[in-house]
Amino acid sequence: MIQLTTTISQQFTSEQLPAAVRAAIGQPLRRAPALAQLAVLGALACLPAHRRHLPTALFWQTVSGPRQNTLLLLNEIGQNDGEAMPFTFLATVPVSAAVHLRPFIPGLCSTTMLPLENENSGNWSLLLALAKNTLKNGHAAQVLCAHLDHWADQLSGHWLCLQAETRNNDGEPAVAILRPVSHGTAQKLADHPHLPARVAAWLQTDEPCPLRLDSPAAAGLAVEFARP
Repeated sequence: MIQLTTTISQQFTSEQLPAAVRAAIGQPLRRAPALAQLAVLGALACLPAHRRHLPTALFWQTVSGPRQNTLLLLNEIGQNDGEAMPFTFLATVPVSAAVHLRPFIPGLCSTTMLPLENENSGNWSLLLALAKNTLKNGHAAQVLCAHLDHWADQLSGHWLCLQAETRNNDGEPAVAILRPVSHGTAQKLADHPHLPARVAAWLQTDEPCPLRLDSPAAAGLAVEFARP
């Protein structure tokens, strides 16, 4: 059984981001692109300190991805004399998020980024399927699934933290379980970038009906969020 332990949504402006990072880690995250800083903030919020050394996988999706940094790079090359600095180019590489995250999550063992085309839809079904397989096969003790976006006026991160059911109760308390779609009544859950916020709102209610995620992008990967 796959358990949901944490659901978090964060939003920052470009001006707010450095202060938020400093508050989280006690220092600036120098030469890290905004998307990498967003990844650090979300992962630290999802994982308590005593679980950050455990084998951890990260699956994340993005619409904007490194586009903002790429546009800045092209503008710098086109408008200024000389070549861009190397770290400016590296900021356009999505894997840099994992590079900057690793010192704060020592157990990080794998990361996968999925690009999206439409800012109004996500592919959480695929992220959750990858998380389920990773936990089932014992490749990680916990999995972070995230949607990260960096637009000109706002940065947003939406996170789910998952773990397999533990027999010796050494895991975090589950707030919900993920299960295959049942034949009972369920609320339909749109596969939207802000899905964790929708799950969090459901968790604040006493609604017994599960949430059913049936993504048009991956119709065969339907799943339900149910009460533990």
